[in-house]
Amino acid sequence: MWPGITYETCAWDRDYDELALIPKSRRRKILPTYEASVPAAIAHQTLSLSPELERRIADVEVAVARFDEAQNLRDWDLPALLLRSESSSSSQIERLTSSVRNVALAELSDKAPANALLAAGNVVAMREALQQSEPVNVSSICSIHDTLMARTAEQKGLRDEQVWIGGSPYSPHGASFVPPHASRVREYLDDLIAFGAREDISPIAKAAIFHAQFETIHPFTDGNGRTGRALVHRMLGYDEVLRHSTLPVSAGLLHDSERYMGALDAYHAGEVEPIVSCLADALELAVIIGSRIASDVDAVLDAWRAANMDRVGSASHKLPALLVEQPVVNAAYVADSLGITDRAARNLIEVACERGILQKMGNAKRGAFFQAGELIGILEEASSLQGIRRIAAR
Repeated sequence: MWPGITYETCAWDRDYDELALIPKSRRRKILPTYEASVPAAIAHQTLSLSPELERRIADVEVAVARFDEAQNLRDWDLPALLLRSESSSSSQIERLTSSVRNVALAELSDKAPANALLAAGNVVAMREALQQSEPVNVSSICSIHDTLMARTAEQKGLRDEQVWIGGSPYSPHGASFVPPHASRVREYLDDLIAFGAREDISPIAKAAIFHAQFETIHPFTDGNGRTGRALVHRMLGYDEVLRHSTLPVSAGLLHDSERYMGALDAYHAGEVEPIVSCLADALELAVIIGSRIASDVDAVLDAWRAANMDRVGSASHKLPALLVEQPVVNAAYVADSLGITDRAARNLIEVACERGILQKMGNAKRGAFFQAGELIGILEEASSLQGIRRIAAR
């Protein structure tokens, strides 16, 4: 048995001036104490999984490794594209929805819709997670979180206050889950990091447990879910399960988000297999989705190349790979990325529009931006719940 959480009684400091502003029906529920969770230390905990789950993990690990090696042979940046799908799905799990187009726009302009700006933070945070190479530590975790929340007013760094999930906004009384007291967060993270350094547990099982324990600790005031899912990639990369690419793991979790949330709840009760099995299945589906994205993008890029009769070495031959990385562009971005003049970039965009590669986006207030509609369509299909289910059913 994996140890479940226990609870401790903590004092709740009631501000009587604030209480006077709260409806009487709510006020009666705010007590002088509350119960905060106390997760068990897991750094040296023995893990025992069923033989069936062990075999399942081994099979998925092989499938992920094969996908990773196959994508490394491509001449365009598939990880950049899959990172967008991953970030979009991770945001949707938190009910933070925005189109792929608007999220890509938000990376270039602060005038994008508010939800898109928040989701764009997820893209940047994923990049930060994937670029880290040192062993996971508190500083690197905080760096991922702070990058995620950079465009918000949320507190940076580890929380110094009590947080809770569900219930009312006034106190943790009646919440569905109350994470540990803020004073315990650092010691729990140190234990988690020691667990993450272990080499006697399969990387997939370790990433799943690491994620569940991180969500239990809930070390930040906001953004814990998205940071925690970015850390799944961080762990798989550090353990060299994914050495070259990334996978839309959150798309696999979004496919059955109720099961995912249920697995996290089961972890609190000391059941570890549900979250391990959930991540293994999500990775298997992520391989299917990632392969589908890669195949569809190959077809688009092949068509663009076949239609391009410009001389070899022309900037038009470099534009498709750039659009894979950033499917919404403006002249300044194209000029800077390809090392050409602003005038040459405007001409290149004009030709790309004539060839149907780019389409102009509306709203003059945001400036002149252009989208690669075919690439965005592929990502929208692979990032929406309906699209993911269609892909999974094939």
